[in-house]
Amino acid sequence: MQFGAMIIDSLRESRDRKTFWVLGGITGIIALVMLSVGFGPEGTSIFFGTWHVESSLFNPQSEAGAARILGVVVYMIMDNFLGWIGLILMLIATAGFFPSMMSKGEIDVVLAKPISRPKLFLYKYVSGMVFVLVQATAFVLVTFLIVGFRWGVWAPGLLLSIPLMVLLFSYLYCVSVLAAVITRSTVAAVLLSLGAWIGFSLPRTALDTLAVFPELDKNSAIYSSMRVLATIPPKTTDIAYLSARWAGAGLSLDIAPTSAMTGPGGGMNQDQLDQIREREKKQFKVSALSSIGSSLLFEAVVLMLAMWRFCRMDF
Repeated sequence: MQFGAMIIDSLRESRDRKTFWVLGGITGIIALVMLSVGFGPEGTSIFFGTWHVESSLFNPQSEAGAARILGVVVYMIMDNFLGWIGLILMLIATAGFFPSMMSKGEIDVVLAKPISRPKLFLYKYVSGMVFVLVQATAFVLVTFLIVGFRWGVWAPGLLLSIPLMVLLFSYLYCVSVLAAVITRSTVAAVLLSLGAWIGFSLPRTALDTLAVFPELDKNSAIYSSMRVLATIPPKTTDIAYLSARWAGAGLSLDIAPTSAMTGPGGGMNQDQLDQIREREKKQFKVSALSSIGSSLLFEAVVLMLAMWRFCRMDF
């Protein structure tokens, strides 16, 4: 009963801040745009048939074409919306959950109820996760139905993006909660969690740079340090590749033709493209158990620190 009441209270709080409806509106706009595009054996229609591009690249009746369509969904739609815009909005929507609960007057009422502090902390944390689960489920389910009915590609594996997106949020939400408990500031929680997001990806970005430019790999100490550092924080960049693999999509490089990337306006030569492709193949084959397991371990440590701090605070 207490758990359900806290979830309802958190959802009501996020609704009052309008973020819930903003995310719902963005989902509706993206759905409308997707509906306006059609893929077929003879080409691609845009804006309900206003324009037509003759190309078999996205033919839903071929295995390669279907994989490219799913690649567009995962890399260009889901990764950009739920992985960037949506994630930032959801962090903003949930960052105030703990500071508002810990405010003077509110916390007195909450602690007056027969509930322990560790249980209160976990209930409030899960409440934020439920909010994200609702948003992720709505977005992915709508996308799944459009891809199936409108584009003719049925990919049940696409639904696995729901738990993956919730996982991605949890990697950052634990930092947001720790910052909120320490500072009691919503702004600090948002800024520190976004800063942590950047920090989590820096070691992997450095490793990718070394892979593309082998001549930089002469200093083995730097390379070894980056490789160790990359194993510690949550693997946020792996989520998109796990989603793509489980949905049946290919590499992100497969979406565009090779000629478009290596031509006069592409900016890359064939050697650079091959190096990037090999790097992406390695990321595509990442072990889900290793990636998710190590990330959840990091999250558990941060949450325990936040819970310890919350339980020892004087209100």
